[in-house]
Amino acid sequence: MKKSHHKLLILLAGGILLLCLLLFLTPFFWKKPAFLLLKSDKLNGYRKAVLIDLYKPAPNSTIRKYVHLYNGGYKPLNFKPGPVYITGKGYNYQDSLGLLLTGDFYQEALPFCNGLGIIRQNNLYGMLNHRGRSIIPPLYDTIVPFSDVVVLVRGREYGVANRRGNIKIPFLPRRISSTYYGRPIPFLLALQSDGSFSVIDGKGTERKTLPYDSIDIRNNNFYVSRQGKWGVLDGQGNELIPTLYDHIDVCDGDSFIVSKGKFKGLHRKNHAVPLIPVMYDNVAACTPTSFIILHDGHYGLLDRKANTLIEPVYDTIYHHHAQEWIVTGDHGRYALRNTRKLEYPTEFYDFIGPCREGMTVVRNEKGYGVLSPEGETVVPPRYDFIRNYSSGVAIVMHNQLYGVIDRNGFFTVPFSLRLVEIYDFHDDMALSAQFNMMDSRIKKQFGFIDKKGNTMVPFIYQDGHRFFSNGMAGMKYNNYWGFINKQGDMMIPFLYDSVSVFSHGVTQVDYKGQIITIDKQGKKVE
Repeated sequence: MKKSHHKLLILLAGGILLLCLLLFLTPFFWKKPAFLLLKSDKLNGYRKAVLIDLYKPAPNSTIRKYVHLYNGGYKPLNFKPGPVYITGKGYNYQDSLGLLLTGDFYQEALPFCNGLGIIRQNNLYGMLNHRGRSIIPPLYDTIVPFSDVVVLVRGREYGVANRRGNIKIPFLPRRISSTYYGRPIPFLLALQSDGSFSVIDGKGTERKTLPYDSIDIRNNNFYVSRQGKWGVLDGQGNELIPTLYDHIDVCDGDSFIVSKGKFKGLHRKNHAVPLIPVMYDNVAACTPTSFIILHDGHYGLLDRKANTLIEPVYDTIYHHHAQEWIVTGDHGRYALRNTRKLEYPTEFYDFIGPCREGMTVVRNEKGYGVLSPEGETVVPPRYDFIRNYSSGVAIVMHNQLYGVIDRNGFFTVPFSLRLVEIYDFHDDMALSAQFNMMDSRIKKQFGFIDKKGNTMVPFIYQDGHRFFSNGMAGMKYNNYWGFINKQGDMMIPFLYDSVSVFSHGVTQVDYKGQIITIDKQGKKVE
């Protein structure tokens, strides 16, 4: 018994020792399995492939017969699933491994869409799934995919099948299309042989017959008419605006300007009656919260619930800028008003300019001034002229002197006898002119200044472009034109009778009476 027990202990210890040894040596001998997928280089086989263990190389005959397509479980880099043309055979599809999807070849094979590919054989169309199985046999003149269905055309008959090839709508002598006059529509439209319309959804269900005489698509909306009156449908054929109007134009996302005779109103989607009665000479969107109305030759303002904000008593009303500001005008007098407050105006102007950078130039009998984005007076009207803001500043002229003011109305460049002209700022620089005090024969010399009046390009030129384009500006020197950069360095010599502004790296110049094109290095471009 003792001997047997001793033997058992020895065997157990030996097994444990052997196991430990194997565990220790495994990292040195173990190799990760890797395989090479091979396929016929003649592409004449249907899914002919073999797997070869990379650590057990195949015979040379196999290597010569096959080409490498797949390595170690990773997709090949040079193969993309899709149509492929095989010389002498026709079109087929390659899968993600570069293998042919089917053993048949076709006159045409279109890229897969939602897992289905359209093929043409014997000048007729069919469809395959991503596994190469025929879903719809090539029996049709045309196949048009739409959502979860396809439209099948056979002669003058149209039908609809699902993506499994099951016929959902039988073939009838009618026209079914996913476009209308070449424009995509959100559903299938079926024109019946009797001239009526019906709507087919993306599942292939014929939802309803549309009792309309004509259909039109404008501004991405679906307009229908019945007995000469127009309405609007949604993408499912549901009536958004009833067919009651002589004309319909889109106003904004959910509103339409509707007309009856010479009068207009506003109708919103899914409302039985117009929001703004059809009784005005014109209706138009003004601000995000208001509409302009024209009644008996005078303008007024309504809010988005058609409540009257301003009675129609003004000669003009128009949206001033991105905020809730409007301009009202009466007998040549204009006022800037906020539609959220609409207090009766106390300040009237002869002129209210466009809003630039939030600032508005105005004019009254005292002169030109500036209003802030909040409509407050920044510069009281007192100057001969103020240009619109650019680069955060505006050019001011008074008593034939020029200066520059910022958004707070403070002068960054005071009035000076030196500067006789300043043009608009671009990229914080402005073309300017001054008199040449040394030579009375030269009336003006041009250069560039910054917003503080510092000279950036010296005043040595006879004329110049108002701004830099592609980093260069045309300048006239000694009666000829050339180009300089923003540092005042000459980039293209002064050789030309006239020059144009650079655009996309080229410009046109007049050289000795000949118009030529040059690049930024001054080289002629053919």
